[in-house]
Amino acid sequence: MVHFNHNLNLNPMKPKTLVIVIVLTLISLGPDSYGQERFDEFITETSPEDRAQLQTDYMKESLSLTRDQETKIQDVNLKYAGKIQEAYEAPTKRQQKLKAMQAINVQKEAELKLILSPDQYVIYEKNKEAMKEKIKARAKEKESEN
Repeated sequence: MVHFNHNLNLNPMKPKTLVIVIVLTLISLGPDSYGQERFDEFITETSPEDRAQLQTDYMKESLSLTRDQETKIQDVNLKYAGKIQEAYEAPTKRQQKLKAMQAINVQKEAELKLILSPDQYVIYEKNKEAMKEKIKARAKEKESEN
């Protein structure tokens, strides 16, 4: 069982199944964005297998995956969770890690696009964009508090 303690209130999606969207969004926002510490905590406290399962659960719920899609998505999620872990643990500077993780994410997105229907992929992208906006808003809130 994954134990990731985060305090984001992001209804209507379940926080546990929402984690993948947060991770992907944090990768795309950059190292100075709000949430980098959460990302670091999440990567160090979960295994690639845990993250792949969370991603698959989220996608199954939000995209109404078929059984065949779910199996393929699980394989893709596991493959790229491992690659993200390797990039994160590489003995390189943070900016280099970020670039590597972004490149990995581009590859993953291409594979997902082949598995998902066009409608499902649109929903997937909208969910990611909505999460980006929420994270940016939280960053601004946090900035104004300091």
